[in-house]
Amino acid sequence: MPLNPYDLVKGSPKLSSPPEIILKINEVVDDPESTFEEIAQVIKADTSLSAQLLKMVNSAFFNFPSRIDSISHAVSVIGMQQLKDLALSICIVGSFGKISPGKVDMRKFWGHSLGCAVAARVIAIHCRESNPEQFYLAGILHDIGRLILFNNFPDLAAEVEECHEVGANFLYEAERAVLGFTHSELGAALARAWNLPSFLEEAIACHHDPSQMQYPSLECAVLNVADIMVKAMELGCSGDPCVPPLSPKTWETIGISAALVPPIWKQAKRQYEKTAGFFLLN
Repeated sequence: MPLNPYDLVKGSPKLSSPPEIILKINEVVDDPESTFEEIAQVIKADTSLSAQLLKMVNSAFFNFPSRIDSISHAVSVIGMQQLKDLALSICIVGSFGKISPGKVDMRKFWGHSLGCAVAARVIAIHCRESNPEQFYLAGILHDIGRLILFNNFPDLAAEVEECHEVGANFLYEAERAVLGFTHSELGAALARAWNLPSFLEEAIACHHDPSQMQYPSLECAVLNVADIMVKAMELGCSGDPCVPPLSPKTWETIGISAALVPPIWKQAKRQYEKTAGFFLLN
């Protein structure tokens, strides 16, 4: 019987429910009557999350002209939805922080994820998206299925690694051959189980091949381009260093000029260098 990524996630007590802080953040942000102060209170109740968020908003990543000294101030400056996406990225990374590394170099893994997040955010800004932080969140989480596989199903992960080493060009091809699904689909299953924003499930599921969708979403297309770009830049590694080809249809979905690639590349690399010390240290 073929394995199903959604059944694997639902059948694991560790995976089927998100951390309580994520539930609380989603609940208050999804309430149309919530105020800035109410989401600030939820975040402030978690002292570790509050400290990391304040470090982040005061880092070179945002480069605000004056210091943000409270979560309430951060919400008013960045916006409720944007701060929620940053908070979710920190919470979810923390949820997988104690993973047994196995064959995964965790520093390189998160280095690649951060690179993809930063590149996706930069591309989204060039696309004039109103909430580039949701693209950052998608970048952070796009390969989370790899960690789920290694931490919860190590025997299956070992079979995938062996298949990849003996012949599969790309890691996701080895996963498809061994499991019948990919780490992208496993990550999407987690997003669904944790009731994360719907764009995340779709973007994570299709970030290797947006063309499989009849109408690729902008989030999915941006994530695919960011992933390819960061692999070419050699920023970290999630286990598959091969740089895949870019589909013309995907680039068309993004709708920006090819002349913007060099400045996007430069901006993404600069932001990565400014952010990597803070992110990887935490």
